[in-house]
Amino acid sequence: MDPRGILKAFPKRQKIHADASSKVLAKIPRREEGEEAEEWLSSLRAHVVRTGIGRARAELFEKQIVQHGGQLCPAQGPGVTHIVVDEGMDYERALRLLRLPQLPPGAQLVKSAWLSLCLQERRLVDVAGFSIFIPSRYLDHPQPSKAEQDASIPPGTHEALLQTALSPPPPPTRPVSPPQKAKEAPNTQAQPISDDEASDGEETQVSAADLEALISGHYPTSLEGDCEPSPAPAVLDKWVCAQPSSQKATNHNLHITEKLEVLAKAYSVQGDKWRALGYAKAINALKSFHKPVTSYQEACSIPGIGKRMAEKIIEILESGHLRKLDHISESVPVLELFSNIWGAGTKTAQMWYQQGFRSLEDIRSQASLTTQQAIGLKHYSDFLERMPREEATEIEQTVQKAAQAFNSGLLCVACGSYRRGKATCGDVDVLITHPDGRSHRGIFSRLLDSLRQEGFLTDDLVSQEENGQQQKYLGVCRLPGPGRRHRRLDIIVVPYSEFACALQGGAWPSAAHSH
Repeated sequence: MDPRGILKAFPKRQKIHADASSKVLAKIPRREEGEEAEEWLSSLRAHVVRTGIGRARAELFEKQIVQHGGQLCPAQGPGVTHIVVDEGMDYERALRLLRLPQLPPGAQLVKSAWLSLCLQERRLVDVAGFSIFIPSRYLDHPQPSKAEQDASIPPGTHEALLQTALSPPPPPTRPVSPPQKAKEAPNTQAQPISDDEASDGEETQVSAADLEALISGHYPTSLEGDCEPSPAPAVLDKWVCAQPSSQKATNHNLHITEKLEVLAKAYSVQGDKWRALGYAKAINALKSFHKPVTSYQEACSIPGIGKRMAEKIIEILESGHLRKLDHISESVPVLELFSNIWGAGTKTAQMWYQQGFRSLEDIRSQASLTTQQAIGLKHYSDFLERMPREEATEIEQTVQKAAQAFNSGLLCVACGSYRRGKATCGDVDVLITHPDGRSHRGIFSRLLDSLRQEGFLTDDLVSQEENGQQQKYLGVCRLPGPGRRHRRLDIIVVPYSEFACALQGGAWPSAAHSH
């Protein structure tokens, strides 16, 4: 048989993985022969998880790390600083693949795009936008020695503990992490703000009860035992809806909350929602406190504030500054800028940052936008500026007039921040119903068409219909006249039987109001 026939019968197959990996790393500058390797990765002790990344690409990563002065080590090895995983990996799957119950102390879980960017720019770049958030329970915190534990226990505590042990067990409460001591990581590179306090368990342990308390303003009076609890004022035992708004008019701790709000926003735009929620809970508690906080013990006595948060409060009181604000990543202002685009959330903002975008002009000219994001970018400044209450009233009356032109018995009520009596509003939410329980049907589409014909509605964001009972519209409106701004408007048509619940916020789908 002709040998060429055999070759045709068994053609050569390309090594897909090797070629694909070469293309992925094509932008990394290659070292010329005879050129000495720069050891700009000397502080990096990395472990590359090959699952998802692929064997060939992982080997190229490992070769580049060693070539530029870094070290490869097992995930559970001492001193590991970065564990590199695939883009789509989450922390739970990563820990399962590593067969680790917790992440080693000082180690960061980062996406492979971070390492690609480091190799492309030939420097250790900030991990902001590339790190994978890990809850505190999955972090391995070094335990204090017995001598340190004994030194930290006040006299008489052992007797008290013995007495407690002999007492009947109390009913189960929320689990509380023991006091933990953070260990300095050997890596000297700039860290994202979310890694700076990985041991602050109380700021990340936010339960469903905390979510309910944050919404309602009602916090439990028994706190975890970081500090000696003191009797809470009787007014704290009431629901927020039972308290007069005059009690919330004055923030006696503005000099503290304004600094904590900067940190809360930084955590939020970096996707660290639980720590951001922990700060929000403390900020709300401080705003509701009836007097200026003057001492550590007083801060600890406020429901919603624990030991570590109280330490930050005292630092602000004593120095007028919070050192954590000096370590906010340079990515935070850019992430905040992007996440303020309506329709773009935290993950989208991080993706744009990873793609190299740094301004709204970059987004406008280079990013691939959804219809909603394009509208949000077009009206960026208008949406950010809160409207005065008088303007919100005009918008409510415009919708009411158009609706009652079809049926004079329709009820049109602005709710949300407007109904709560706020001086300014970010948007206007208008509920529409009819007391007879029937006449609200069929009004939704006709009302929107009428408002569009008037030129009042300028852009449509979301329009939903659920079982023909509730119809929800999210869009953009503008009042007639020169100098008027585009404003966010939500119109919700509900049956009268659901009107009271909807007025309290029960009709709002969380997905519709998230970016």
